Amino acid sequence: MKYFKNTLFILVLFSSSLLFSQKDKVNSPDLLVVKFHADWCGSCIAMGPTFEDVQTKFDNENISFVKLDFTDSITTSQANKTGDSLGIQPILLENNRKTGFVLIIDNESKKVLYKLTKNDNVDVMESKIREFIEG
Repeated sequence: MKYFKNTLFILVLFSSSLLFSQKDKVNSPDLLVVKFHADWCGSCIAMGPTFEDVQTKFDNENISFVKLDFTDSITTSQANKTGDSLGIQPILLENNRKTGFVLIIDNESKKVLYKLTKNDNVDVMESKIREFIEG
């Protein structure tokens, strides 16, 4: 009986590790599309709902859309935590927490691939993101 329990425990442990490793692969997006936002930012206001609109065009793609809000100390703290969890804190520091743009980031290398601004409409944003998805 003890042998059976030990074997069962090892099987459950092994199965769980396989599940988690598969889950990580499935949940790890190819691209991060990150908006640097603040409610008081003129460029952010000019962008309007463009960032939200472009997200709907990629529902079935392996992309994460993230809005980092630097409006005040509370939202900035949360944005920093999100940046840490995504592994993009160096990009936040490099951009000195500026706002009013969207970065397309390769999730594996954490390299910025392209910067979108208020001058880029939904079609331009979609086109640039597709360019990096399709290679």
